Amino acid sequence: MNKLFAIFFLITSSVVYSQNRSDSRGIGMSNASLVSSFGIDATGLNPANFDYRLNAKDKKSLFDISIFSLGGGYGTDTTIGFYNNYLSYLSINRETFTDLFTDLPAVLKFRQEVLPGSKQQVNYDFELKWFSMNYVNPKLGAFNLTMSDKVGLNTNVNSRDDYLPLTFLVTFYPDSSYDLTNVKLNQSEAIAWWIRKYSLGYAKQFHLAKGDFINSISFGFSAGLVHGFGNVITYNSKLDVNTYGIKKNITTGLTHVDSIRGYQDFSSLAALTDFFRDYNDGAQSQFDFFPKPAGKGYSLDFGTTIQFSEKWKLAFSVTDIGKITWDYNTFVNYDKENFFYQNFTLNASDPTYNQFVNDLEGLDSRDTTSSYETDMPTKYRAGLMFQPSEKLLIELNWMKGINNLPGNSDANIFSLGSEFFPSPFIPIRAGVSVGGPGDYFISLGMGLKLKYFSLDIATQGINQLIANKRFSVSFSGKLTL
Repeated sequence: MNKLFAIFFLITSSVVYSQNRSDSRGIGMSNASLVSSFGIDATGLNPANFDYRLNAKDKKSLFDISIFSLGGGYGTDTTIGFYNNYLSYLSINRETFTDLFTDLPAVLKFRQEVLPGSKQQVNYDFELKWFSMNYVNPKLGAFNLTMSDKVGLNTNVNSRDDYLPLTFLVTFYPDSSYDLTNVKLNQSEAIAWWIRKYSLGYAKQFHLAKGDFINSISFGFSAGLVHGFGNVITYNSKLDVNTYGIKKNITTGLTHVDSIRGYQDFSSLAALTDFFRDYNDGAQSQFDFFPKPAGKGYSLDFGTTIQFSEKWKLAFSVTDIGKITWDYNTFVNYDKENFFYQNFTLNASDPTYNQFVNDLEGLDSRDTTSSYETDMPTKYRAGLMFQPSEKLLIELNWMKGINNLPGNSDANIFSLGSEFFPSPFIPIRAGVSVGGPGDYFISLGMGLKLKYFSLDIATQGINQLIANKRFSVSFSGKLTL
């Protein structure tokens, strides 16, 4: 399964590189943009804001068309260096993995140089908005059509004391052999995916009579078809291993093992489109813009925005309600069994060694016919905006996910952001958020806003970048006609 993770990220990093949360305006405000993002910027955030007429007398139809919209972020709670080390660890195959049971220096190096001193969260979250169009008609309301890709990884890495506790024992013998016993590995859960969403949305704004407490109210929804091109999940797994008679041949450099016994408790799920499968088989793969999905599902968004006066607005939304059923090229593996192998050399030409490696890989227990389901990264949001003038707005948002899928967090996240226009053409944005991965972020952004064209750039978590923990950047451009 570690090999599947390596294949997945090698390919997706090259196909959809640097694609995270694509709302560059919102990124600059540290994601405090639920109320103030309109048109295509409201996609995946608040569908009520697809319809963004400023007043009841506004009879002009509006088109928003995305030119490009992409962003990316990655990192850990420790350092970016650890993140890169961890990704290289994900690429360890089971042949290399056997070093942890048969080589004392490898055990110590792995424990001290790869594993962290405390539990860490690792995140990788990219998004590309291939196409987005928003049309506002004063009588009919607003219509939105969007196609976007998301690639992500969420995992917690156990501390070295939890992952590989200092319970292992070493017994040396006069013939230079030794036993390495009571080795216990406790791996944490990890999930990665690449999904694409084709969504169609609608919103309608209602202006109330002048003098009412509420000036206007908007309702919107979006429904999407989801195609999943890759999904890899490993659940919390355990390995208890005892290795006897480990001896390295000085002449050949090969290590011989008298016997190894242990217990593996390993659960994993995977579904990969043919693009990944061809790569796994060593074939020359060509990227297909519309590959056959390994999973299909749906996603629903709902939102509302209420304007109380010219200065105050309130909004609520729930996004990504849905599921994905993975049913193509699936690997379902629940491996809970004892193993025992004798008299083999750590070499691919040794059949006993190969059998041991395959056992660790779970080849014999792998189910390739069953399907499985995963949820979408559902989020709840609420926001309040205060706009004292046309040049300045301040917004406070709350967000909470119902799961820890890629791009999501079940922690409460509070964001405070602002947008200021020192000139009519250049907005400057800043924000701070507290909660979720990274604990807190300070974000900055700016834009260029012309009559028919706008450009936005932002970085989320400049404090995280300075601390060498996380990095996130986003770019977007659109036409307004």
